[in-house]
Amino acid sequence: MKQKILTGDMAFAGGWTLLGLYWVVGSLDFPLWSGFAPDSGFLPLVYGALLLLLSGGVMISLLLADPDEEEREPLTKSMLVLGALVVVVASLGFIGFLLPVFAMMMFIYLYVERLPLLRSTIISALVTGCLALIFVHWLAVPLPLTPWDF
Repeated sequence: MKQKILTGDMAFAGGWTLLGLYWVVGSLDFPLWSGFAPDSGFLPLVYGALLLLLSGGVMISLLLADPDEEEREPLTKSMLVLGALVVVVASLGFIGFLLPVFAMMMFIYLYVERLPLLRSTIISALVTGCLALIFVHWLAVPLPLTPWDF
């Protein structure tokens, strides 16, 4: 077996593991349950435990993986998605919610993932419509849907 060296992925997962451990330990100072409802320590405990489990799983998969067979996504894909998110967040205030989110999803599906036009359009429209339904109508979040506010 080849000797494993500390990689950036392992250090990143280790940092998230430490953060999850911090949340779990910190949540124990607060009450977890109050009557029939969770109290202030419940969500940090759950999220910390999930973070511990997921980052621990990543660390184990990194230890068990064969370094010769590792194929990584190019960094440009991640940067394109991050850039699209920044543009969407910056434009939400003056363009509205629907157009930037739909355009971001079309950009990701067509340009980044190279999916067919019809499939990209249908999925982008459905997901944008579901997000508007959930956040604007069901949860009553005051998001401007369009620049004309309808």
